[in-house]
Amino acid sequence: MKRLSILILLLVPALAEDATADKTTRMFPLKYADADQIRRLFSTYSFPMSSNREFNVLTVTAPPAFQTKVEAAIKEFDVAPAPPLKNIELTVYMLTGSDVVSPVPVPKELEAIEKQFMTRGAFKGVRLTDTQVLRIRSGQPGESGGIRLRAAAVNTGEKGRMISFEGLRVALKTAMVNADMDLPEGQPVVIGTSNPDGLLVAIAKVSE
Repeated sequence: MKRLSILILLLVPALAEDATADKTTRMFPLKYADADQIRRLFSTYSFPMSSNREFNVLTVTAPPAFQTKVEAAIKEFDVAPAPPLKNIELTVYMLTGSDVVSPVPVPKELEAIEKQFMTRGAFKGVRLTDTQVLRIRSGQPGESGGIRLRAAAVNTGEKGRMISFEGLRVALKTAMVNADMDLPEGQPVVIGTSNPDGLLVAIAKVSE
């Protein structure tokens, strides 16, 4: 019995050395997630883990299998945050041809459309008879006055940003538009006509 006790006493240090030798120390630098929050995810384990707030680094001393678990958690949570949703503003104007020169000038952004009216020779002036404005977040539905849509998104192409409108419905006094459409940012676009001699003009903008 005494010999067995002596053997156990001799083996315990050896087993402890093997367990210690099986452990490695790794440093995990993080870009977005907080190192201390990742450390707390594994608070129920007894392996030494420390976080450096200044450099946002997690240090782990543990067997390779546990290091792999930590690495997997970091890959899952250390990701860039989603970009903030953009604010989109859609303005729809109703312009009507007039036999007289209007005493009220149209907004500056509509001057090009006004010139198109004038070059036809049928009208002496243009009147702005209605204005509707809708402000929404990208990817979300919205409704205001006579404008309603399912969603809007901002896309960047070779010629600049385009704003896509899905399920756009415009219902004003004498005009109706129901379609999906892409509008170049900041440019007036004729999207429909109104009776008897009018146009619907839309301008889409993004406010960061």
